[in-house]
Amino acid sequence: MEKPKASILVPVYNVEKYLERCIESILSQTFIEFECILVDDCSPDNSPALCDAYAQKDMRIKVIHKKQNEGLPQARKTAFENSTGDYIQFVDSDDWIESDMTEKLYKKAVESGADIVACDFYRNSGRSYSYEQQTFDVEDNFNNLGFVHCCAVWNKMFRREIIAKIEFPVAGCYEDRVITQQALFYANRIQKIGRPLYHYFDNTESMTHIKTENTVYEFRANIILVINFIREKLGNKFALKEDNVNEYVNNFKFYYVKYIKFKEKLRFIGFYPESKFWRWTIRKFLKKIVKCMVPHGLLVLRRRLTKEKM
Repeated sequence: MEKPKASILVPVYNVEKYLERCIESILSQTFIEFECILVDDCSPDNSPALCDAYAQKDMRIKVIHKKQNEGLPQARKTAFENSTGDYIQFVDSDDWIESDMTEKLYKKAVESGADIVACDFYRNSGRSYSYEQQTFDVEDNFNNLGFVHCCAVWNKMFRREIIAKIEFPVAGCYEDRVITQQALFYANRIQKIGRPLYHYFDNTESMTHIKTENTVYEFRANIILVINFIREKLGNKFALKEDNVNEYVNNFKFYYVKYIKFKEKLRFIGFYPESKFWRWTIRKFLKKIVKCMVPHGLLVLRRRLTKEKM
């Protein structure tokens, strides 16, 4: 096969139940000038054998078996380092894609000269699904930096040169935003297709759903990477993002501290002191009290007025 125009990168780990669905959706693409790189991250199930079987069926599929498990973001990195396409598309191995996804994204990227093209997606959970819009500012990319939108890597196509500039994280939980924030910063032009082309599967066995102390610390490590990156790159303009950063960090501390051991809770809450967590928490509770008291006060007032009229 000649040099592919697009590379579809799929990290594989313990997804035997879903892998065939994912690969079949890739092989069913209307756009055929692609390569698909499957990276087996030392998966303990039958996924490696499935990868090899598909590679025997279709020459566009390349399989890499890692010698040791290094986690999702490093599997993505390995896939990229072994790819050759001008455009890069990430697909998670428990998800699947519409038959024209690669064609639509590639065509939009080439015609518009965009460095990143994103699309809407379906969130699938069992027999139910919802339609999710990819919301971001295509006119002013600065508005996409920070903890706002554009977290996922899997509903986007990237120009190769953009991914080449990225430093992939080590921690797996929340690794998407570390990658996309770098990509968005380096991109000169981004575009969007207002149609759902990706199927995100709410896998209850994934690290996103199974929260442990370890995954929470991984989450925190990647939050810090994002903060450090945008602080360094934005310089004085970082001040324009501080409210957004502080709100996100404080919400993370508030809702995830319960997964941390008791003796480590204060240390966990203490990271990124710039967010002023305790002041934020007090205000949060005061707002909640006021919100509860106001309707009650109005009810009492209404009853009093009713009695006076009688």
